[in-house]
Amino acid sequence: MSILLIDIGNSRLKWAVAHSNGDLQSDFVDQGASMNDSSNQLAQFDQISKNQTIEKIICSSVISEDQTLALKNHLKAILPQASWFQINGVSAIEYLGSQYDQAEQLGTDRRAMALGAHQMFPGKNVLVVSAGTATTIDLITPTHHMGGWILPGMALMTDALNLNTAQLPKVATDQERSSLSIGTNTNDAIYQGILASHLGAISIAQEYAKNQKIKLDLAILTGGNAKLLTSPLKEYSSSAPVHHEEQLVLKGLLAWHKMGLT
Repeated sequence: MSILLIDIGNSRLKWAVAHSNGDLQSDFVDQGASMNDSSNQLAQFDQISKNQTIEKIICSSVISEDQTLALKNHLKAILPQASWFQINGVSAIEYLGSQYDQAEQLGTDRRAMALGAHQMFPGKNVLVVSAGTATTIDLITPTHHMGGWILPGMALMTDALNLNTAQLPKVATDQERSSLSIGTNTNDAIYQGILASHLGAISIAQEYAKNQKIKLDLAILTGGNAKLLTSPLKEYSSSAPVHHEEQLVLKGLLAWHKMGLT
């Protein structure tokens, strides 16, 4: 039997089909993505309706309840045999505790990533960096999600500079640079400054863990801008090995299933 995993983020919807007994380290059977405002968002799932082996749909959503419900209803119509499950901030709390003041307020994507990191690297102290529309940095120990930071993502930072200054341009942040450097023109100064701010935040998070007597075993990078940060982080900022995980939210949803809680 198969499982449909869905990650509805602020900007993009990602999905994957996995075997119900699939290994978290294995590739997905099938996967896809679309922009959240795409008219084809629902239509992309029609091809999946041919896969009648799907028994569960497991979703993480950070968008409105109404939008999520529209997707749920569409999938129930084309996959009537599949049960729907939606992760929240306290899912699997008995497996991985939370230091959040109100654990239920934790973003579902962050909870999924925490569970994914916890199950993929058991017994490890892990820093999870998700570089998307917003950038989140979370500290995971073998027993708890300790909390984290939220900062504007790379594109939001350049948008803010462009919108709130008279002359600074909007700079593309979706191009890989080989390393961090000093900007010698305005565009590079903006891009490199945004890159440095992210590397600095990750570096401070690593120092924070050290000051808390938590020895980091691994830094996991995920999200649309993860590739931009991986090489510079290895070169300049990381005190722990760096691992790039393309679909950590989806892997976290599969981890939740494998705990027997869906």
